[in-house]
Amino acid sequence: MSERSFSLYVVGRVPGLTRERLALAVHAAGGRLARSPSDRPDLVALSHRSAVAALVDAPRLVLPRGTPAEASLISEFTLKRRLGLLSETPQHRHLSAEDIERGSGLDPGAIRCLALYDVLEPVAGQFAFRDLRAAREACRLLKRGFDLGEIVGAALELMRTGRGLFDTSVAEAPWGELMQSFGERRGRLNGQYVLPLAEERASLDEILSRAESLAEAGDLAGAERWYRIALTMDRSDPVIPFNLGNIVDELGRPGEAMLLHRQAIGRDPTFADAWVNLAAIQEAEGRADDAEASLRRALESNSRFPLALHNLGLLLTRSARFAEALSVWDRYLALQPLPEDATAAVRLRALCRMSGLAT
Repeated sequence: MSERSFSLYVVGRVPGLTRERLALAVHAAGGRLARSPSDRPDLVALSHRSAVAALVDAPRLVLPRGTPAEASLISEFTLKRRLGLLSETPQHRHLSAEDIERGSGLDPGAIRCLALYDVLEPVAGQFAFRDLRAAREACRLLKRGFDLGEIVGAALELMRTGRGLFDTSVAEAPWGELMQSFGERRGRLNGQYVLPLAEERASLDEILSRAESLAEAGDLAGAERWYRIALTMDRSDPVIPFNLGNIVDELGRPGEAMLLHRQAIGRDPTFADAWVNLAAIQEAEGRADDAEASLRRALESNSRFPLALHNLGLLLTRSARFAEALSVWDRYLALQPLPEDATAAVRLRALCRMSGLAT
């Protein structure tokens, strides 16, 4: 991002990123992650998961109370690109917002709203031809009586399978649901699930919200059930198997937790949190070499990850590899801001220094 210091607030949850991982990425980019909109952030990022709450009166966005009017709004993809977490999509972008407006019939407010949810993906104010196709489909649906919130929701469901309004015709089912249209046939948009033994339909976001609420309330068995439903619905987000792995580990099933953390890593090999949690289980099982390898993989992904440095320092200290541990403790204590347990780390570093001199 910009070289100057900045503050960022994210509306909703960003798939694939825990809050801790997001905070580290923002810190590495020279900023800080605001806990609430009242912290006066410079940037406000709208995650795709915020669509239901923010789009109730689209194109006017309903932002959280306290969001400063002067803050710049950016989309989830824009945020990820600025943090180096998402590569640029190769597209020939040569159309202006005015070109999209003329070619699709959408007004500027609708175009801005669709861009803030990555239904349209401008870069430096320039759009690709596929954005024009998506805008035309959105305009068609608006004329059919659907609101922008419904259209964005449909586009985000399609996005989970690598598709979008630019290559998919969307139609209304007799019962009012937006579905994919294949000639005379229709198919559901991904991301919805008919719940077993309950005559209700819930979105992936609703299911994840239920799982997180149950976990916070201490109902781990209930949280596990909902995370398992989410796991069948989204096969790309690494946070879902990661969170489920933490739940089953707390329920006393470390072997299953390891498999889930490996599934998270399979979805995102740079997911340092999953490597660290995998290492913790490996070390508890007496597999110190495997635990060390996992912690070093975490540090390959993020060389300044505090928990990975701390746990590797402890592992090396316990193994009496004092010279290696001393180097790790030095790196840990060089972190800014200073870790909360810095006093204990200073003592362990001193122990490694003295023990190394004695050998």
